[in-house]
Amino acid sequence: MQPISSLERASSEQWNRLIESVGPAAMLLVVRARMSPAMLARLAPEDVWQETLLHAWRDRTQCTWQGLPAFRRWLISILEHRLLDLAEAAERKKRGGGAQPLSLDARAAPAEASSLGFAGPIASTTPSRVAMDREAATAIAEALQELPEELREVVRLRLIEDLSMPEVAERTGLGLSAAQHRFRKGAESYQRALARRLRGDSRVG
Repeated sequence: MQPISSLERASSEQWNRLIESVGPAAMLLVVRARMSPAMLARLAPEDVWQETLLHAWRDRTQCTWQGLPAFRRWLISILEHRLLDLAEAAERKKRGGGAQPLSLDARAAPAEASSLGFAGPIASTTPSRVAMDREAATAIAEALQELPEELREVVRLRLIEDLSMPEVAERTGLGLSAAQHRFRKGAESYQRALARRLRGDSRVG
């Protein structure tokens, strides 16, 4: 992907390539991992992800481009704030202290998006693409599930959460060399399992 000097001046094509580069299918698993069972019962991860992208486009001037890993972390921070807002709104409704939370579609604010000239990710997202990402996310989850438990979390944190190996070691309580060994072993098995499901589709990995 060509360097982006300013997200504010990014074209629709640049933005869409950028979102593709963060791995939408893997990001759906990131979304799901952060949703509570109650939230999963009433909201689809794909809808939460689409709202995250809309907010990212709206707030893109607040993000200084520092490379893809930093951009992905910025997207995750937006996601976590959106989930917190949704959880707080649901709690207010449960206590009877607030109006019924708006649906994700209602919060998408089409008028606001259209005033931007380009509606960011909403303009290029189609039902077929959402379905493709959902299927790819399922394949990734199934490939991870094939791994032994002691390898699975290391691979998930490194490849799906995109943590550095020192961060993976700290999160799992392993020494760095042990974490690296488990990752090498697990990643090979994961890639084989994923390839069987995707049949050579290199769009996700």
